[in-house]
Amino acid sequence: MRVVIIVFILYFALFAETDSSSWIANGKISSQLYQLVKTIENDPTLLCKDKIDLTILKNLMEGYSYVQDEALKELLIEEANRVAHRYQLIKATGCYDPAIFLENNFLRSSVEEIADSTNPILQKLYAILQKYRAIQKKGGWENIYIQDVLYLRKGQSYDVIPKIRRRLAIEGFDAGDSSSTLFDERLFEAVKEFQRLHSLKADGIIGPITLATMNRSVEDKIEQILLNIERARWFLRNDDFFIFVDIPGFFMQVYDQEKPIFYSKVIVGRKSRPTPQMRNIISYAVLNPYWRAPKTIIQEDILPYLRKGDFQHLKEEQIVASLDPYGKKIVPFEEVDWNDEQSIAHITFLQLPGPHNFLGFVKFMFPNRFDVYLHDTNARRLFKYDYRALSSGCVRVQKPIELLHLLLSRKGKEIAYRDILDLLWREQNRRLRLTPSVPVYLLYLTVFVDKANKIHFFSDIYGIDKKMLSYKRMHSYEEVASRRRSEE
Repeated sequence: MRVVIIVFILYFALFAETDSSSWIANGKISSQLYQLVKTIENDPTLLCKDKIDLTILKNLMEGYSYVQDEALKELLIEEANRVAHRYQLIKATGCYDPAIFLENNFLRSSVEEIADSTNPILQKLYAILQKYRAIQKKGGWENIYIQDVLYLRKGQSYDVIPKIRRRLAIEGFDAGDSSSTLFDERLFEAVKEFQRLHSLKADGIIGPITLATMNRSVEDKIEQILLNIERARWFLRNDDFFIFVDIPGFFMQVYDQEKPIFYSKVIVGRKSRPTPQMRNIISYAVLNPYWRAPKTIIQEDILPYLRKGDFQHLKEEQIVASLDPYGKKIVPFEEVDWNDEQSIAHITFLQLPGPHNFLGFVKFMFPNRFDVYLHDTNARRLFKYDYRALSSGCVRVQKPIELLHLLLSRKGKEIAYRDILDLLWREQNRRLRLTPSVPVYLLYLTVFVDKANKIHFFSDIYGIDKKMLSYKRMHSYEEVASRRRSEE
């Protein structure tokens, strides 16, 4: 990690504020320009080096080294500035337009500064990449093949066990004596840990899926890490205090001065209603919120029940139809023609505040066109599941009261849990302004570290890794084919 940070400090010192005169010194090409080229060529964090074409710059540098012509000097400076700016832009915002992969399911971040982010989320990804680059330099690991048996179980002996122990040890798992063929307790625990960190069923049995995951090459894992670095660059900025939600990891962290100070499980949008990616600002919290059905839920979930005359389900959920947004003018379901668009145009579907409310006792607001936010839930049993892509797009937080207390207690403010609970138990709808406001990131990272600093490879629940990988490989193939045609 320290090596990565030093590399980027050097990067800033060399290129972040480079002016035109820095490329040529006393009529000669400066060391800074040579360092720029070397840095770009050797940067291990770039997903798409092909998007920074150094051919023209290198040709101009070679030509100017022989002929110190003024016209050539101007061309060289102009091209050096273009390359440096392009490199800085990619380091800050990524190689690709996120719309290619996320379509409309994201909010763009404004580029406030063109500089490599020092955000700790990105730094953690760099550290993960560094670990797997080091494994790659040492040769990675060999594939493991099992014959005559489909599942390896604890307590049995198998000739392949020493290979499995060595394979796990390369990634840092304590698999025990590498020469023993017995599938012992130590190996059993190491296999369970491997499975847990790769989003597999942690049963300690080595079957086809676990074996295929072990046989996934280090190069494939590095490519996945680079995809995640690319996605992080689309949104991350240099915030000192922020909330981070990892969508496929189903967890939330709060960071203060680069250190995680809070952790909570979360529930995110299911595949058909994915949680959008964004950087936004939480400006206020709502205690004892009303739940008002968004358009998607009205069209896909509520109206189909009503048009069939099935009112009981909605009544059990304590959903009401109201002519105002606060449930003061409730309309009985039986009195409305639900097939008449004009009759339902001014109706709001909602739940009144209380313990039955879908949003629980608090929600954290960062207004956006998707109408998503962080909130409590009345279905707390769902947090016991490992797979938690279960919502309609919003993020349900397992520890919302603790999060509210943390945000209200910032900057030395004194507030007790009892004061918060007193407000909640009144069941009165109330807005609390959060000062200062809090940046929040909803990111799709399939590689990250947990609170115990263990590296996880999460399931690609929305298929975004797969989509990006396919796009990258297709365009790399087209680039190679185009180059071959030009050479012919």
